[in-house]
Amino acid sequence: MKTNKIILTSVMLILLLLASTASAATLNVGSKEKYKTIQSAVNAAIPGDIVQVASGTYKENVKITKELYIVGTKYPSVYGFYYDKGKSGTINGFTITKKGVKANNAGANAIIRNNYFNNCGITLQGKSSYGVTIMNNKIKGGTVALYNTYDQTLKGNTISNSKYGLYVGDKNSIPTVTKNTFKNCNYGVYLYGWKQNPGKLVTFTSNSYIKNKVNIGWGMNKL
Repeated sequence: MKTNKIILTSVMLILLLLASTASAATLNVGSKEKYKTIQSAVNAAIPGDIVQVASGTYKENVKITKELYIVGTKYPSVYGFYYDKGKSGTINGFTITKKGVKANNAGANAIIRNNYFNNCGITLQGKSSYGVTIMNNKIKGGTVALYNTYDQTLKGNTISNSKYGLYVGDKNSIPTVTKNTFKNCNYGVYLYGWKQNPGKLVTFTSNSYIKNKVNIGWGMNKL
């Protein structure tokens, strides 16, 4: 009897997963598609949909107002993205050129991966910006800045030619930082307002520091 209940529960979970997957739509963006801008597709989508963006240049700073999978083909260029009103989602496969990616009390459990950032970075601020994963991005001339939030993970990123590669505010928890490369920065990592204590960095593992003026700094320098 117990075995039957377990089987029935497993079948129901699978059916729910299939139903959720089947209901997700893909909205295509591009010069020859129904949606000419990323923002118009985001506005038309419902939570869980995929916004698939063709190669090209999109001069827009996209406001993400619902949980979506926003995916680029051949790294389309876009000014930036920002998470709004507590919403989350995935940003994958873009060249981001001006505004970067920002979240102010939004973006909980978001995934920002496989993007190129040119002279801009990622800023997460506020308690509703927790649990964000930043993975396999190339950030040149920009900073990952974390303020007053917690449980972020940085993995496999390369951050170079920046004043600060990773900047952690004093009201932020220490993030998990693993297998990243910090290169040619004034400070590879900077912990603002933290008393110097390398023992706090137990979540820093297998990172590379190359030709930075300071690999890990502590103090009161503002971003």
